Amino acid sequence: MGQLRQLVKSSLEAALPEQAMLTRGRRLRSNDGAERPAQCAISLTFDDGPHPEFTPQLLDNLATADIKGTFFIVGEKAERHPDIVKRIADEGHEIGNHTWTHSEPRETSSKTFRDEVARTNDLIFDLTGQQCRLTRPPKGELSPGKILALLKLRQTIVLWNRDTKDYRMESWSDMETWCHDFTPEHGDIVLMHDNHSFAATAAALAGTLPNMSGVKFCHISDWLRDSRRQSKKTTKISGGQS
Repeated sequence: MGQLRQLVKSSLEAALPEQAMLTRGRRLRSNDGAERPAQCAISLTFDDGPHPEFTPQLLDNLATADIKGTFFIVGEKAERHPDIVKRIADEGHEIGNHTWTHSEPRETSSKTFRDEVARTNDLIFDLTGQQCRLTRPPKGELSPGKILALLKLRQTIVLWNRDTKDYRMESWSDMETWCHDFTPEHGDIVLMHDNHSFAATAAALAGTLPNMSGVKFCHISDWLRDSRRQSKKTTKISGGQS
């Protein structure tokens, strides 16, 4: 995502209700609302799966590194590989919605987009028993009609602020170079794709690189739960003052 697009997305996030859109994480707090000790926390996200070969490889490496991620799955692929979706959930990762077909955004109407999100959410519930509240639109592209559709479906739009551009990579060494050059900052939401092997490479490296030492890996919903706690606390305080 270029700097101009990131600015536009961040401005849109600021204009929408707090739970409606996320482009990067916020400061985490403890259950009593107090700020936790300073620690860098980031979220690794994986789009376009499940893939029958590469997603299991990625899950193996995430387990070895003791990292939990968020997978934005494509419904028609999930329908073909239900056991992988169940494994993602069973191993403690989070599942988000990446529409049913991942169709070209500019060729997809708001109604079709809404129907695809709803259909994918139904499948996620059928496979995992979990309600999905996170949607990442294909290519991160939105229109007013699609934003409204997601608001009506009570979905949080999840974008990103760090893009590996792994879809352009041609070898494992490309991902290794990116990982070694990546300096995480608190709140980073990192975009990767589990429909090729490079995400598995990144997961294998993430827990061992010096610049990842002490980094906490969060589910996307961790940022949102923290925001809800703060919102409730603020409402209670303001109510008491009035």
